[in-house]
Parts: sequence; structure tokens; C-alpha cells
Amino acid sequence: MTPTERKLINILKDGLKLRMDIALIQPDTVIFGKNGLGLDSVDVLEIAVLVDKHFGVQLQDQNDEVRAALTNIASLAAYIDRHNSAGVQP
Repeated sequence: MTPTERKLINILKDGLKLRMDIALIQPDTVIFGKNGLGLDSVDVLEIAVLVDKHFGVQLQDQNDEVRAALTNIASLAAYIDRHNSAGVQP
């Protein structure tokens, strides 16, 4: 698990008040739907705020790259690492 994935898991767990055991959240855990974190499209705005606040990365444009980034923890962490222009450390 990368440092960004680890930090992202903690941020999402705390920021979204997820009730699942943090040990069950892995890089391949899907973000939306019942088979993952159980989040829905309403949670996208809160995820965007948390990612911007903690990593300095914005998820403003709903383009193909952002949609792909929101697939699972690993894809979102990779997106953050690619777009972390603020130099925020994981």
C-alpha cells in the first residue's frame, strides 16, 4: 500500500464517517456501491472537498479521467499523485 493510499483511506474513513473496519479497506476497494465503501453519487462532492483539503488536488471536472479515478482507492490515490501540484506530502 502506498503512502497516498494509506492517507486517503484514513481521510475517507474519518471524513465520511464510514462505519466499516479500516482493515477491510484496501487499495482495490471500490468507492461506490454495496460491494465497496457503499458510497453513492451524493458523496462525490464530499470526497472532492476532502481530497482538495488534504492533498491540494481538485476533482472539479467530471471528465473520463476523474470518473476513472473514482473507481477504487488505488485509482483515486494514483490520480492524486499525478495531480498533486501543491506538493502536499501523503
